Amino acid sequence: MTDMDEWRRVSFVEARRGKPPAPDFCLPNLLAGSVGVVAAPAGIGKTSLLMQLGAAVAAGMPVAGNLLPAPATTGRVVFLATEDPPAIMQRRAHFLIRSLEAQQGGTDAVERLERNFVFYSLSRTVPTLLTKGALGENGLNRVTGLARDTRLLILDPIRRFHYCDERDYDHMSTLFGLLSNIAATTGCTILFSHHVAQPTTQAGLDEPAGVLGSDAFVNATRWVVNMTGMSRDEAQRAGVTEDRRRYVRASFTKSNYGPPIPARWLQRSEVFEGVFETSEPDQRRSGSE
Repeated sequence: MTDMDEWRRVSFVEARRGKPPAPDFCLPNLLAGSVGVVAAPAGIGKTSLLMQLGAAVAAGMPVAGNLLPAPATTGRVVFLATEDPPAIMQRRAHFLIRSLEAQQGGTDAVERLERNFVFYSLSRTVPTLLTKGALGENGLNRVTGLARDTRLLILDPIRRFHYCDERDYDHMSTLFGLLSNIAATTGCTILFSHHVAQPTTQAGLDEPAGVLGSDAFVNATRWVVNMTGMSRDEAQRAGVTEDRRRYVRASFTKSNYGPPIPARWLQRSEVFEGVFETSEPDQRRSGSE
């Protein structure tokens, strides 16, 4: 068998006939079997947002109020958290499920999460996908096995799954080629987090914010969410007088398979520790004037 035997030719005759096939989105504009990234400076809340994205796919619920609507299709989610110890992740899970129960009025959210959300805290033995000199065969096999029969696989953060210089385009292209191949062969969507430096200037709400460490991060992924904190100027314009560090902007700076998704402000909940809720500080200011 040659590579061409596995290629599929797209027929213009078939394409013209009937309605075009509807895309299968894992999350809005994030195609099933593709790779996406949540990028943000350290400590801004990447893990929290990823947990809420995972819960949305596992339980069919909106993300952070109205950041994203509930996915049309639910399924198994596997989350590999590599930075926080189990006790901290258990605490995160506690407040997440409490917030979801409050959101749906105490329905069966916990049962759906327990059934569909496989949540691991990996303090050691993180699967290695790539080193500077070789592929991590054992790690690739483990991650591929987890991706099978899984709707969404979350790697948090990607830095713990390789031993390469993230500024090296060739190494990062190889890494994301491996992830893309796993996603394509299993049909599992892969979403990972990536640390970036805090931008020195703030873009407008609907403009791209933050620059990923290597162009390979952008070129190889099909869905990019950048998270940035609220600047002093933005807090002043929005009339935010409390701690502006509670506000985070989520900007969908790359979304290949659908209309643009508007950027939104998120606010850390005052009730459910570590959980994001959508916020409209700009509208609050305009309504008071």
